[in-house]
Amino acid sequence: MTKSLCIIVSHIFRLAMVFLFVVAIAIDDLSWTLICLSGIIVSAIPIFLKRYLKVEVPDVLDLMITLALFLHTGAVGVFDNIYHILPEFDLVTHFASSVVVAFIALIALYLLDEYWDGLHINIYAMTFAVVVITMACGVVWELGEWAIGKLWGIYFQVDLDDTMIDLLVDTIGATIMAVIGIYLIKNGTLKELTKGLGKLADTHLNKNKK
Repeated sequence: MTKSLCIIVSHIFRLAMVFLFVVAIAIDDLSWTLICLSGIIVSAIPIFLKRYLKVEVPDVLDLMITLALFLHTGAVGVFDNIYHILPEFDLVTHFASSVVVAFIALIALYLLDEYWDGLHINIYAMTFAVVVITMACGVVWELGEWAIGKLWGIYFQVDLDDTMIDLLVDTIGATIMAVIGIYLIKNGTLKELTKGLGKLADTHLNKNKK
């Protein structure tokens, strides 16, 4: 997918979330409204970073983030009935989120390895760390769902099997992203994708040396 197409599709998902936000307000669904609003705010972070802080977030990462957020905001409202017809749809949102988290972890570790003298890590150890970090984020997410159920009586977890399957899907998504990451690093694609972030990392991580 070309850079311009990534940008266009990302904006389409953002507009779709704004539309869902308006619908949620119209039907007076407070929880869906708040989730849509959260999705819109998070999806705007890459734009904010680029426009005001001159931080170049890779366009493909921007697209992945907006897609995952759209799936989550849509799942709460428009797609809610899908959970009854197709319970596995929850796994789609978990998979999408885990891939995004894994890609962010991969970029962060890659930049640290490339531009910071304090970290030198083997490519396979790096991708293993990506999987572990993503799994840890999945655990934190499930703990959050459990806490919400205990504190406010809103239960997202059906049973133990549901939680374990979610964590398994998170692990699968992270592993797939890690394997792709090895390829992206070896052929130089990740270096090209993170060129803007690399300049920023080089400036800040090595500023004490300059």
